[in-house]
Amino acid sequence: MHDFKLPIGPHHAAIDEPSCLRVSMDGNYIVEASLRLGYAHKGIEKLLEGKRIEQGLHIVDHICGICSVAHPSCYVRAIEKMLNYEPTPRVNYIRTIVSELGRVQSHIFWAGFMLHEIGFETMLAYFLREREHVLEILERLTGNRVHFAIHKVRTVRNDINDDDVRFIKEKIAEVEKKIPDYVKTIETNKVIKARLVDVGTITKKMAKNYSLVGPIARGSGVFIDVRKDDPYEAYEEVDFNIVTEMNGDAHARMLVRMDEILESIKIIKQLLKNIPEGPVPQFPPVIIEEGMEVGRVEAPRGENFHLIKIKDRKIDRARIRPPTFNFMSIFTKLLEGREIGDVPVIQASLDPCYACMERVVVIKDGKTEVLNEDDFKHKYV
Repeated sequence: MHDFKLPIGPHHAAIDEPSCLRVSMDGNYIVEASLRLGYAHKGIEKLLEGKRIEQGLHIVDHICGICSVAHPSCYVRAIEKMLNYEPTPRVNYIRTIVSELGRVQSHIFWAGFMLHEIGFETMLAYFLREREHVLEILERLTGNRVHFAIHKVRTVRNDINDDDVRFIKEKIAEVEKKIPDYVKTIETNKVIKARLVDVGTITKKMAKNYSLVGPIARGSGVFIDVRKDDPYEAYEEVDFNIVTEMNGDAHARMLVRMDEILESIKIIKQLLKNIPEGPVPQFPPVIIEEGMEVGRVEAPRGENFHLIKIKDRKIDRARIRPPTFNFMSIFTKLLEGREIGDVPVIQASLDPCYACMERVVVIKDGKTEVLNEDDFKHKYV
């Protein structure tokens, strides 16, 4: 018999995005948990339908602020496969540099707020300080600190000059210098270990059964990374390791991300050293009468997947599967048997992004409505 049920959300200090978690409690322990989503839906897939290819790129650029490199990279890869087009080496290098900078800022941001969840506010401030170095680079290269919009079909929006290369090296060195000290704190601090070790444990078998991806899977010993499994951009030109941990708990997932920051910096330094000479192509018109392809890239959270179908030069259908889609299937299972205080730790350790994942489904009088953009605005906005 359950003592009581406790709703957490949809707006709550322990969660960054709106969701409603309902837990059945036996004293201080969770017996059963259920998750209700749908508070952050934007209808991206439906919004893409009927749009020209360039319009679609602008939309996917704005799916998520933290993953704002991964989605356009994935979309552009699908379109270029339809065109049977391989970008120039310089374009691929620039794309990869920005992709890895996006990974670094995402992991640093996550690490700070992971420690914020256990009350370690000093480390949050330190991590935000290091992230600022990366955002300054991205602002210089792309003109923006959130939605970078560097990707264009067949090319990139901005080139990189020698001054940019020097600036990147100086700023990235500041981050590289500090990360080992933070890793040492995470590995030795008694409070961090008490809150993260053996919490939210996912075994290697569970990770495979639930088709988990990214740092979550790698924290459970699964060697999976699109950059190695299906290389794109300039990832075949650089040397880097797939970082794994075997414990599968929240602490292991944190160590994976911290080591991945250093691996990303290693990738960036190699790219800057060997960046090919030559001009960056202009933005040519993109015309595809009909076609369908998929793009997949390694987003900061794991494999990101776009299926794009073109008909009569416009997007006929889009299907987007971000890595968070995989994580949500296991989240409530990890809560069972844990104390209520472990909820924010387990949820944060999975690094969910509902803005990437959610879809619009309108259910009225027991019937499901699928609406186009104009109908949705007219009836519900």
